[in-house]
Amino acid sequence: MERVSGDSPIEVLWAMASAAAAKVHAVLQVYAEARGRRAAARELQRLSDHTLRDIGLHRSQIDALVRGDYRP
Repeated sequence: MERVSGDSPIEVLWAMASAAAAKVHAVLQVYAEARGRRAAARELQRLSDHTLRDIGLHRSQIDALVRGDYRP
């Protein structure tokens, strides 16, 4: 971080804390999204082959679906 003359130590500290908080937030967001994908995959894996067929899926397509790579 580049310090501009005239910035008080408190302003610099506040800017550093804000940047750190933004990075932590981004990491937590990625973690939450990954957990959501794992939970969705787990729920789909619990469905029977018949139920998956009814919704137009094959068990082998579940991972691609939760990753967002699924193309029907």
